[in-house]
Amino acid sequence: MKKSIYKSIYNTIESLFNSSPPLSFQAKMSLTASVLAYQFKNWIFCGFYVSISDRNLEIGPYQGKILPCTNIKYGAGVCGTSAMKKETIIVKDVYEYANYISCDSDTKSEIVVPIFNEEELIAVLDIDSNKRNDFDKIDKENLEKISTLFFKRDQK
Repeated sequence: MKKSIYKSIYNTIESLFNSSPPLSFQAKMSLTASVLAYQFKNWIFCGFYVSISDRNLEIGPYQGKILPCTNIKYGAGVCGTSAMKKETIIVKDVYEYANYISCDSDTKSEIVVPIFNEEELIAVLDIDSNKRNDFDKIDKENLEKISTLFFKRDQK
C-alpha cells in the first residue's frame, strides 16, 4: 500500500516539475510539501528548511498546523543533525531522541531527508507524524528518491 502511494506521489511531483518554463526551487518545495502533506493521515507537518549558510537552516515552504522553528543551527535537533551529517535520519520516538527540538507536542516520530544539488546541501525535508514508529525503510527510500527530482538534469 505505502509503496503504491509513493509511486503515485513520485509521478505527480515529477510531472509538476517538468513544466515550462522551469519552476524555481521555491515553487518546487511548495508543491512537494503540498503533495506529500495530504497522503498519509498521521503526518502533521511536512516542510522544508533551507540552508542559508554553511551552519544554519531557515524555514521554507511547509504544510502543517504549527508555527515551526524559524531557524535551526546545524547539529541542533533532527533537522540540524541531518544537515550536519548530510544523511536521512529517522526518529521512531521523539521522546527518546536526546537532541530533539519540540515544536508540536503531538509529534511522536520524524523523518528528515537532505536535498542536494550535486554535493551541496540545499535544504532538508522534514516530516512529523503523530504516531510512534511511523517511518521506515520504505519512507526513507522513497523520500530520498523524491529528493533527487529537485535538481534532475533532464527537466525542461
